[in-house]
Amino acid sequence: MRKLFILIAGGGALAAGAAAAQVPATFVEAPSVEQVAAAYPAKAKAAGLSGAVDLSCTVAPAGRLKDCAVLGEAPRGEGFGQAARQLARSMKVTGAALGSEVRVPVSFAPGVLQPGFTAKTPKWAAMPAPSDFQATIPKHEDGPNAIRVVLVCDVLAGGSLTGCTVDREEPAGQGFGEGVLALASKFKVEPWSAEGLPTVGAKVRVPVRYDLKPVNQASR
Repeated sequence: MRKLFILIAGGGALAAGAAAAQVPATFVEAPSVEQVAAAYPAKAKAAGLSGAVDLSCTVAPAGRLKDCAVLGEAPRGEGFGQAARQLARSMKVTGAALGSEVRVPVSFAPGVLQPGFTAKTPKWAAMPAPSDFQATIPKHEDGPNAIRVVLVCDVLAGGSLTGCTVDREEPAGQGFGEGVLALASKFKVEPWSAEGLPTVGAKVRVPVRYDLKPVNQASR
């Protein structure tokens, strides 16, 4: 008998009964790729400049943000700070007390201006359970122990994934890609990525690793 270990990059190992990591505030609404592109400072857009802004905002009723102040802005004088404050009006958080201060990273990357923008570090709001993977992994006698699958998906409003395709499957041709693809509806991402970029309207990569080991090895 072999025991299954599953790792989703950026999300940590999945284990039955494990508690999800807690964060002070989670973004449940944020600007889309289209909105960020519309707010991109015209001068910086024309020059192909990227930018990064660190905001400090107060949590208002219903999780909205107010009184956002620019803590840091790079490069300065290109309008990124003002654009970030504008975008913060479209954000909503949970897990932070009314009146508390939250730090909001906002990044501007020229890629959001182009079709097919990919959010590189999405935060996972939901993932399949270990039992879901157990149910979809093909059973091969003396099959491979190390399996790698990467999906590429589009992100809808609300964080659900659509239009997923198998971008990588190792080993190929044994049904592992199809097994992960069948679980695509169980993945969900937060609307704001770890680097402060939008996920709604973007593409994301979903890297999954199966490590199948005999139980007597896995328990060591």
